[in-house]
Amino acid sequence: MKKVLIIGSGGREHAIGWAFKNAGFEVSFFPGNAGTKFVGKNVLLDNFDRLVEFDIVIPGSEEFLVKGVADDRRNVFGPDSSGARLEGSKCFSKLFMQRHDIPTAKFSIAKNSVELEDALKTFQPPYVIKADGLAQGKGVIIAENFSEAMEKGTKLINGTLISGVSGPVVVDEFLKGWELSAIAIVNGKDFALLPFTKDYKRAFTGNAGPNTGGMGAYGPVRIDNNLKRRIEDVFGRTLDGLKKENINYRGFLYIGLMIVENEPYVLEYNVRLGDPETEVIVTMAPDKFVENVVKAFSNEKIKEYYPENYAVDVVLASKGYPDNPTKGQKIEFVSNNGFFFFAGVKENNGELIVNGGRVLHSIGIDKNLEKAREKAYENIKTVHFEGMFYREDIAK
Repeated sequence: MKKVLIIGSGGREHAIGWAFKNAGFEVSFFPGNAGTKFVGKNVLLDNFDRLVEFDIVIPGSEEFLVKGVADDRRNVFGPDSSGARLEGSKCFSKLFMQRHDIPTAKFSIAKNSVELEDALKTFQPPYVIKADGLAQGKGVIIAENFSEAMEKGTKLINGTLISGVSGPVVVDEFLKGWELSAIAIVNGKDFALLPFTKDYKRAFTGNAGPNTGGMGAYGPVRIDNNLKRRIEDVFGRTLDGLKKENINYRGFLYIGLMIVENEPYVLEYNVRLGDPETEVIVTMAPDKFVENVVKAFSNEKIKEYYPENYAVDVVLASKGYPDNPTKGQKIEFVSNNGFFFFAGVKENNGELIVNGGRVLHSIGIDKNLEKAREKAYENIKTVHFEGMFYREDIAK
């Protein structure tokens, strides 16, 4: 039995581990959460030297890849730190797209407030400003007027807007269209698309409230063949560009797209699976997901697959999320029939306690999308914690 280690502590990691457990692997998590121990064991690793104890290591979060967890480690399924710059630096990724003729919004890079003012003058509102480095999903500003853009953009540069985030910013042209998450598995040479999904970023029903890490998702999303070919071309150009720059890429490649008049434009690259997209992708066809990951890990040929089931994920968040979520509430399950992936949950004296903004992912699966949606929302009735809220329009 092969040993798999999943690095991370959220719903994404719980879902990946659940799929590998069902496929017969021995699964461990570092550090994991109160739910991951139901499908494997949570382990403590004081350093990365112990990664050699596992046959396959899958980093869930980008921060580990940016820090080089895959550097010179063949058992880690993910790009090395040079490839991880696609997500670790917005400036690098936008210049990479420019070098390799990959469709994206027009942009400028600003290192200080003077350059920011000059850049903003070349764009029309609403203004889009993105932090260069990792910002845990909070590094994008959409400002309706020039003064707001200058104020927030300057704070983003000097480090007073988001704790621990400072430095240059990318000023992007605002694109009007619809968003699509496109994720592929890459074996070092070729790629195979995973089923398309749609996620919901705003906190509240009706796309109201602040941006979050994601309040839910569903899939598969069907698109026409012309658009699919264009998206495949974007992945092909990206991998060709990486090869030209002598970057060997193996792992997951996520491209956040804005579809404008049936043309895909790259909003961002991620070098790992998305969350909550993973919870949907994995549950639609867990066996095929695992099979492709194992083949790609071994540099074997991988094939695109289409799932028979729909999956819907509704995130149960804690009051105050995303800015200041309430923590410490007891989580009570009124029934054992629910299907959840755990995220911001810890165990304290045998009780499950809220320990983050996104707490649980409620999952519904069915061959019919509406029935999958009904199951996900019916599922929510089996759990309660004080301050719990969720969007009512996922997959509607």
